[in-house]
Amino acid sequence: MTGNIKKGIIFSFLTAGISGFSIFYNKLVITQGIDPLIFNLLKNGGVALVISFLLIPINKFPDIKKLTMRDWQKLILIGIIGGSIPFILYFEGLKTVSAINANLIHKTLFIWVAAMAIPYLGEKVNVWQVIGYLLVAWSNLFIGGFSGLKGSTGELMILAATILWSLENIIAKVTLKNIDSHIMGWGRMIFGSLILVFIAFFQGKLWLIASIPGNLILPTVGSIILLSGYIITWYKALKLAPATVITSVLILATPVTNILTAVFISHNFPQVQLVNLVFTTLGIVFIAFFLPKTVNLKSKLTVKV
Repeated sequence: MTGNIKKGIIFSFLTAGISGFSIFYNKLVITQGIDPLIFNLLKNGGVALVISFLLIPINKFPDIKKLTMRDWQKLILIGIIGGSIPFILYFEGLKTVSAINANLIHKTLFIWVAAMAIPYLGEKVNVWQVIGYLLVAWSNLFIGGFSGLKGSTGELMILAATILWSLENIIAKVTLKNIDSHIMGWGRMIFGSLILVFIAFFQGKLWLIASIPGNLILPTVGSIILLSGYIITWYKALKLAPATVITSVLILATPVTNILTAVFISHNFPQVQLVNLVFTTLGIVFIAFFLPKTVNLKSKLTVKV
């Protein structure tokens, strides 16, 4: 395992921790009555501003000026398939789908990424990693209240969102060869936010921004900070390590959220969540620390837009 891959895996664990805390935190914010579309618009727009200010001290704006037209087109594409449309599909689907099934569908992200990364990015997996994938899949998809999928419109919308996020990871992995990870995150949030503004306007919801209660302003700022950390660490991890590995590590966000909920809300940690934690962690260890002797990070995919 090279030094860069180790750094990428470390960043992916950090991303999973941030994600797990963010899910717990955002649940508390959403339950206070803010519209999900406006909440995502404010978060994404806020993150775009945060990363913009971060780009100044690390002297990345000269690199932005050097971007070619094709680079801009790729950033816009990532904003569409990663930073806007999937959020709309996911939250619309969530209106009619149970939280358990929605979470389980989203947790198939690592499967879709692997299905695309192996043939198109040339990434490899060994037998230990296959065992890890099976452990993670079993612990997340086949235990804990799963009552079966109905193939409803809501479930299909959430599945479509998950596949789009998976595709984003593949395209971003290719694009990160030539574009800095900070610029990638900035572009994703800038263009994703612009699309969300457009959608909110045509849904007649844009005015809701001005009617957000004062007591939700600071919590929303907290969400912006967390999402900024997530975007920065995620794209850094994706640039340095195989997509098949880091998307699997991200599943650790679920046990993190479960632990936080048990400590601060329910004061109870069900046995099924303990089983999930143990087998998910074991599977991630196999995936992240038993890498093939040769890891191919040279993509076979060329993104043309």
